[in-house]
Amino acid sequence: MNPKHPKKDAFTRSRSTVSAFILGITALALAAVTLPGPAAASPQPPAGVPQGLTKCTQALLAWCGQLEVPLDRTGQTPGVTTVRFQYYPATDATEPVGTIVAHEGGPGYATTDSAEYFLELLQPLRDSRAVLLVDARGTGWSDPLDCPEAQDYAGDWVDDAAACGKRLGPLADLYTTANVADDMADVLAFLKIDEVDLYGDSYGSFFAQTFTARYPNLVRSAIFDGTYPISGLDPWYSTTATRLRDNLRIFCSRSPDTCPVKPSNMQDLLMEAVGVLRLTPIRTTAPDGYGYEVPVTLTPRRLLDTLLYTDVTAGYMRAMPAALAAMLRGNPRPLARMVAEVEGASTDAAPGKTAIPRPNDELRGFSEGAYLAYACSDYPQLWDKDAGRAERKRQFARAIAELSPSVTKPWTPQEWASSEFFVYDYCIGWPKPTVAEPPFPGGRYANVPVLVLNGDLDLRTDVYQARQVADNFPNSTYVEVPNAGHVTAIYDPDRCASVIARRFLTTLDAGNTSCTEDIPEHRAIRVFAETAQQAPQADVASNRDESTARDRRAAYVAMETVADVIDRWYAIPGYTGTSLYGGRFGMYTTSGYPFTDRIWSLQLNHLRWVRDIQVTGTGTMARGRGPAEMALTIRGPGTDKGSLTMTWTTRVPLATASITGTIGGRSVDLLVPAPTYF
Repeated sequence: MNPKHPKKDAFTRSRSTVSAFILGITALALAAVTLPGPAAASPQPPAGVPQGLTKCTQALLAWCGQLEVPLDRTGQTPGVTTVRFQYYPATDATEPVGTIVAHEGGPGYATTDSAEYFLELLQPLRDSRAVLLVDARGTGWSDPLDCPEAQDYAGDWVDDAAACGKRLGPLADLYTTANVADDMADVLAFLKIDEVDLYGDSYGSFFAQTFTARYPNLVRSAIFDGTYPISGLDPWYSTTATRLRDNLRIFCSRSPDTCPVKPSNMQDLLMEAVGVLRLTPIRTTAPDGYGYEVPVTLTPRRLLDTLLYTDVTAGYMRAMPAALAAMLRGNPRPLARMVAEVEGASTDAAPGKTAIPRPNDELRGFSEGAYLAYACSDYPQLWDKDAGRAERKRQFARAIAELSPSVTKPWTPQEWASSEFFVYDYCIGWPKPTVAEPPFPGGRYANVPVLVLNGDLDLRTDVYQARQVADNFPNSTYVEVPNAGHVTAIYDPDRCASVIARRFLTTLDAGNTSCTEDIPEHRAIRVFAETAQQAPQADVASNRDESTARDRRAAYVAMETVADVIDRWYAIPGYTGTSLYGGRFGMYTTSGYPFTDRIWSLQLNHLRWVRDIQVTGTGTMARGRGPAEMALTIRGPGTDKGSLTMTWTTRVPLATASITGTIGGRSVDLLVPAPTYF
């Protein structure tokens, strides 16, 4: 999805990946893949559907096609590969007024695997516009590259990447964005489509830039959502360090009533925490993403890699200030849980247990081999790509030595360079390039109408990179989306960035973007209490309230217990898990479109956000703006037995939740900060 390594994005981006089928490759040729083909006596395409397509069997609204393209258009490496695609005709027009091409990120993800996301985004336009989804060569149904040594992340990643490059041999630099752009042009010619509108998110925006730069005559408009430049990219991604520091300050400034420190003090808090861990790493245990208690070692590097997931994990944004403060007070568990969810158990404490693996059968959804082939060819590296591996290692060491501590602070350059989020040396053993073309062919950027969307909390493709992209294209509009992380228009619960994107595709004008002013903040956790006595108190709502201070603390704990469950949505790989100190929860949802209209059901079973109160109950919550209600019972040493109802409205800035019911027979009528989420 971005220039950084996406080892966990399969969990955070797509939770309904279709079962993959695995394709092996040889060093010299690619085997064929069977695309879900036509049923017996497949109907001929109706008017408005290009000839040569057959009705898809696994994408019921689409027509499927395939096209053989040269592996190497220079002719140095013989052979072809097959590019496969899905065409969704306009729903209410014999002849569409246009075709929208959407492209998925990664690199390595299958565009067709995200059809449901793209179709939801584009649904209001589909009465008169067709949608074309093409799996880039080496991904999805387009002969996916299978590097089993890299796909499961079980060994040394750098060695596994080198083994993948060796497996590909002369094919190693034939999987480039320039080649994908050429493939797309061939597909459009095959379909007799003269002009398209582009939407690309993350690496998809990298492709969309490349295609626009190379084939401006085929592009009516382009949207780059969560983007970074195709030329002049900094191999250290140093603006990420700047934005990480900025984000902590910005995040607290937008939640001033609950952030445990002043916004101006957030960097000092971070520096103190890094300094403590540098002096003495903390060894503890915490629940991982599956709810298992695992050993965790907190170090500066592991803190860094966890912080780098705050842009796609709302709960980490909410929790990080209070978790750092809790660690410095002697309670590392909240921080350790986030580290365990991101990276799994510490390998020094549990030899052989590594980061949460991606199942091997996801190859059709995501190919690590394709990620490597594109990233190692297209992205700048910290060494000369024409050098041998030994020389590359020396050049990489020199680059680390020359990296200024002011860029990476509060981490040292060595700590920053060791990040397993960036994996800076991932491509160090990749084969030397022979025919790879750069994404940008040089010259001027195309004078095509361009919309650049970027979340202002994005760390994968930060706002500084996105602004550079907007500056590169002379006819661009830049829209920064507050409180949003990586990618803004897909799965948009606020109906803001998605509306702006559709308006631009229709009118070539972003129009009124004031909806960005109403996107709610991620409410910070005030404190991680180990016992109810240490928790904040809820506020009294009316004179009907008979609560004691102890009751009000218990009500506050009940709210944070529910909020903690919601936070786990993007933090864990599944739908069930545990709270900080035990219990189990489940999350369930209705199916169908649109995602933002789905209702989530929550089930809490003896959850303990603090050690001495258990919370049990059920409730429902709107995914977009709408009502939420939980019926809860509380018990334990930290409270009298209580029966509570908590209600709030989702996606409202600075929202409060109402808690009513009884605790110890006393009527309570209280207000607490409402849970927040992406």
